[in-house]
Amino acid sequence: MADIAMQLTIEAEADTVRAALATETGVRGWFTTDAAIGEGVGAEHALGFPGVPEPWRLRITESGDRRLVLAGENGPWAGTTQTYEILDVPEGGVQLRFTHAGFPDQGDAYRDFTYGWATKFTALKAYAETGKPAPFFG
Repeated sequence: MADIAMQLTIEAEADTVRAALATETGVRGWFTTDAAIGEGVGAEHALGFPGVPEPWRLRITESGDRRLVLAGENGPWAGTTQTYEILDVPEGGVQLRFTHAGFPDQGDAYRDFTYGWATKFTALKAYAETGKPAPFFG
């Protein structure tokens, strides 16, 4: 199995970053405007993308103030798990630690998603720090 692991510092409050990851308004602010985001364990995140015939669905398996875990149910994320952890930074802001685990190998899809997450997290950082929506997929 292959995992993607990233971290970035965001100059924002933990609650702001959590809302960007776990609420419909938040996800639509940086990731995709075609998002139906449930909240709480067992709820679903459905994410639509241009040219993709059906939304990619993820199920919330863990949800807390500083941790969110989503399990992919269909599409290329089926069988993978995304874990978001929000940690305080002593100098201010937070560090977001992200792991997208469970890829069968380091093939093309894995490599595409590694690059994809890096570009999307640039949008997440800007949204959390400024509050100005600029979704990657609009």
